[in-house]
Amino acid sequence: MNFIRSTWRLFAYNLRTVFLFEAGFQIAFAILFVPLSLGLIDFALYAAGLSYLCDANLATFLGSPVTWPCALFAILLLSLGSLFEMCALVLLMQAGRMRRKIGVRELANRTFEQAVRIVHPRNWLLIPFVLLLVPLTNLAVTSSVLTDFRPPEFIMDFIWENNVLSCALIALFVALYIHAFFLAFGVHFFTLRNEDWMQARASSKRLLHGARWMLARRILALVGLFAAEAAAVALIGIFTLTVLIEGDASPVASIGLAVISLGFLIITQCLLTPFSYAALSCTFYELTDKKNIPVDYRFEPSGPTGRTPFAKRATAAALALIAFASSTSYITSHGLFEPSQEPPARVEITAHRGGARTAPENTLAAFQQAIDEGADWVELDVQQTADGVLMVMHDANLKRTTGLDKNFWEVTYNEIKDLDNGSWFDPAFADQRVCTLEEALALCKGKIKMNIEVKPDGHGTDLERKTVDLINAYGMRDHVAVASISYDALVRVKQADPLMPTMYDMTLAYGYLSHIPYVDYFSVDDFFVTRQLVDDAHREGKIVYAWTVNDPANMARLLSYGIDGLVTDDVTAAREMAEDFHPAD
Repeated sequence: MNFIRSTWRLFAYNLRTVFLFEAGFQIAFAILFVPLSLGLIDFALYAAGLSYLCDANLATFLGSPVTWPCALFAILLLSLGSLFEMCALVLLMQAGRMRRKIGVRELANRTFEQAVRIVHPRNWLLIPFVLLLVPLTNLAVTSSVLTDFRPPEFIMDFIWENNVLSCALIALFVALYIHAFFLAFGVHFFTLRNEDWMQARASSKRLLHGARWMLARRILALVGLFAAEAAAVALIGIFTLTVLIEGDASPVASIGLAVISLGFLIITQCLLTPFSYAALSCTFYELTDKKNIPVDYRFEPSGPTGRTPFAKRATAAALALIAFASSTSYITSHGLFEPSQEPPARVEITAHRGGARTAPENTLAAFQQAIDEGADWVELDVQQTADGVLMVMHDANLKRTTGLDKNFWEVTYNEIKDLDNGSWFDPAFADQRVCTLEEALALCKGKIKMNIEVKPDGHGTDLERKTVDLINAYGMRDHVAVASISYDALVRVKQADPLMPTMYDMTLAYGYLSHIPYVDYFSVDDFFVTRQLVDDAHREGKIVYAWTVNDPANMARLLSYGIDGLVTDDVTAAREMAEDFHPAD
């Protein structure tokens, strides 16, 4: 109980300033730090002579002499923004401990003096701490958008499907959490004792000696508090939506309920992170008092600054102008004020490598499963043998699914046509062979559209032309899209048949992709899909799919952007999500 009372006293003494600062910080981070950082990347693209960034031009972008200074400055800006909030909350709790009232302006001035020290070489390790360690461990010590970071789904799916990689990832996160735990008081020592980050790291570890379980228990209690807050927000949101949709309440009552729900969300979002710092600071003071470690920071009365009222107003106006210019430039250049395009009448579902959750990937059994599940498209991969036969398999090497440790360009069709390509998945599929593209076309014709990804390996010849010819031989041009991660391959497809639909598979996508020629569809890693990207493509008559999407929350996010299609391993779940989704939600 003493800990709770002490935490509340630290938190509540400057509660008005806490709320105003946190609300202001979240707005400032969104309209100043993020737009400025992305604006630097946009400028670097312009300087490199590019309007978009993708796999094909990444080397050009990285080779530009302007790219690295812009990227480093953007990283520094984001780091400064995140650290600014942490230092400010530490100072607010110190003011509460000293029973010292502090306003937002004074707090901002004092915080800037501390946070700007990140530019000193001995403090550069603060950058990965605030930009990587804090977001990855999702510690509640910053409310910036960086905590919303999520790795691409296909990477996580690939890791979780491999036992060795899964164990390595778990070990990595355990190590990160332990490291972050021992640095729990680093920002306190950095801010309140003016230590550089290397000293602050060591001081935090020493302070925790003998007190680790106490801090762990308190962190777990905070986690429980955040879980309760999230549940409360969800319940209030569901209740509000139910009342508004059913229409039982009067208009005044409905508006009032909506305002109350929004107010609750805003207040909790602005106060939970400061409360975390109050609890952390209370533990910090408890341990420093116990170990007789002085906390030197004092709030001395502010002396004359030597700045005239005009200079102060000019400084404020300059900062406001920078914020306005950066946010306006970002908003206009990225078309955020332009109306969103109409969502597609029907979101199409693509079975990734066929029905790969219930049958071995890229086999006739998987394609039949996709047809049976009602998928709109089946996605498959095409390799070429040494004698020029087009085969369906994702990997260039046959070992993972057949056991034969050879690459396609090293074998002929006759050498591999009888290989067991299904037992690796389940003995019940021992009859599955490595199928040819022609067999896949014959099975799918009239039943399902085909996303055919060609995989040029530098060994075979005319892969794209042979694929186009085979598609046309089956009269399926209007029911396929020839895809590739290689842009040059798509150019060769269009050269072979200008009317053949092409799809650019992109693991990296930023900027004005819709202007890329020779591309009809974009199939973009879900990590890079934004509402702006979808709207830009739609304005140019292009179609956007996202891959590989299996998480329901991620599906909902992409559907809200007006995505045209989802590439997924779970056709049934994606179909249900797409059919039940309403833009108004």
